[in-house]
Amino acid sequence: MKTKIFLLALTASILLSCGSKNTQNASNPDANVKEVAEALASAKTYYIEYVTKMEAEGVKSTSLMKQWVDVQNNLIAMESETENEMMGQKTKMNSLMINNEKGGYVINLDEKTGFKMSNDGDDENPADDLKPEDPETFRQMIESEGGKILGNENFLGKNCIVAELNEDGNTAKMWYYKGIPLKMESKSYTMEATKFEESVSIPAGRFELPADIKITEIPGF
Repeated sequence: MKTKIFLLALTASILLSCGSKNTQNASNPDANVKEVAEALASAKTYYIEYVTKMEAEGVKSTSLMKQWVDVQNNLIAMESETENEMMGQKTKMNSLMINNEKGGYVINLDEKTGFKMSNDGDDENPADDLKPEDPETFRQMIESEGGKILGNENFLGKNCIVAELNEDGNTAKMWYYKGIPLKMESKSYTMEATKFEESVSIPAGRFELPADIKITEIPGF
């Protein structure tokens, strides 16, 4: 289900190229995929910061993630600073994920290493499961995965669709705005956006690899 939700960004880029402008159904759970994607496409770009906290089985983790997204050109950059604590020992990690026209990259900024995820072209395109003309509504998308819509709430000044999801016996509550999750709560995990800006100017260099990173390619990933 998470894959289908995040594929809204890809669908939005298709709709944007066709000149779609409708944003009236961004917070309507009974809007179809096309209408929600149109609302996302209208932003063209956005920037978001998340604070994520996890605690389970003696392990604590706190992460700050910054995310830059160019919906129009299907470009994504995510920087994460993570601190883990296990058995009294603390570790820190700084990472970077980039998706650009050359592929997807996962980078360890501390070790200056990373790998490239390359598609060999033989696999099916996951976006085939999410068509711009798909009549499925946001509510139906959630319910098809065993979840339910709880209603609408304001978060960060945005009118969000609130959904309850169930996975492997665990329940999570999600706040979605234009298909983007701004908040998540579960028994052991919380993710909350602390900043969200639409239609921002993003330097082209934000989606480029740092020059000092050694990249290993993983074919057919």
